[in-house]
Amino acid sequence: MAKHRRRQRQHRPVHPGTRPGTIVIDKDSHPTTIDVIQFNHQRRNEWSKITPQEIPDLQPDCVTWINVIGLGDRNVIESIRDEFGIHPLAMEDVVNTHQRPKIDIFEDHLYLVLRMPHQNDDLETEQVSFFLGKRYILTWQERSGDCFEPIRKRIENPRGLIRNHGCDFLAYALVDAIVDSYFPQIHHYGDLLDDIEDRLAQSASNYTVVQRLHEIRHDVRNLRRYAWAQRDVVSSLMVYQGDLLTEDTRLHLSDVSDHSLRVVELLESCRESCSDLQDLYMSIVSLRMNEVMKVLTIIATIFIPLSFIAGLYGMNFSNEASPWNMPETQWTFGYPMAIVLMTMVALGMLVFFKRKGWIGQKSVS
Repeated sequence: MAKHRRRQRQHRPVHPGTRPGTIVIDKDSHPTTIDVIQFNHQRRNEWSKITPQEIPDLQPDCVTWINVIGLGDRNVIESIRDEFGIHPLAMEDVVNTHQRPKIDIFEDHLYLVLRMPHQNDDLETEQVSFFLGKRYILTWQERSGDCFEPIRKRIENPRGLIRNHGCDFLAYALVDAIVDSYFPQIHHYGDLLDDIEDRLAQSASNYTVVQRLHEIRHDVRNLRRYAWAQRDVVSSLMVYQGDLLTEDTRLHLSDVSDHSLRVVELLESCRESCSDLQDLYMSIVSLRMNEVMKVLTIIATIFIPLSFIAGLYGMNFSNEASPWNMPETQWTFGYPMAIVLMTMVALGMLVFFKRKGWIGQKSVS
């Protein structure tokens, strides 16, 4: 499970020098369980938490969906690999869950990697691997909990499209479910951005707003990267000319391609909104700083002549030594006169600033 916050977690690489195709089990991996659904238009059977030896035989007239959850049991993983003839390099990619979405074409099956988002406080994306054969589809998940429950419900309907099509149509439905799982996450970010915009309109003094914007932008950037890669995967499936996909399934994949493009566009819109809100925050902060600096400048400007007057009459040159030495110091009303003079100067400057439009303008709230 990949978590994204500020900087993407660095995944532990395969041990250097190991042979390509070596299965390296992460100690934090979840225990491995196997669920199987086998169906056609007439019947449906389901097995939960079974062993590799209990996986039912593949039937020529049935679709067999083997869903493996957890990558913590080497013996189970190797047994399934050997049973379905999975290439060691593909199996290595299944276990190393930092792969970007991609598609690999083998002689008798297709291997797809997609990333499924989980809506939590922190963005988490889970790698989901698909192996599509003529009579089976094998999926691998890192842990329990997915977006496939509507697909399982549709399989219960004997008149549904899934029950009346082959493995490739089930693969299309699962891929479509993962692509559509991006929309709730995008809407969640949209709500967060709307809330941040409202908070900025009220007050821009909270620095946590900028931090949250940075986190959302980082998450959106990661989702956008995965969405672009998944769109390429769907495009590759549409042009695949092998016998593992029917024309009807390719037609349905065009709808998935449209959804993928919509996801990319919405994520791009979210990313631009983050940039716009950051610019808005900086503009509001700059305007308020200008207001503060204007007030401080006016205060300093008013006090400059007052300081001059106070300094001038604070020199205390006695007029007894010379008639030119500050006669006001001996005057009865000298001190009140200095106060009145400074008050008149301050009021005069305020009136001047007001007429110039430098003060009295409506400030940014």
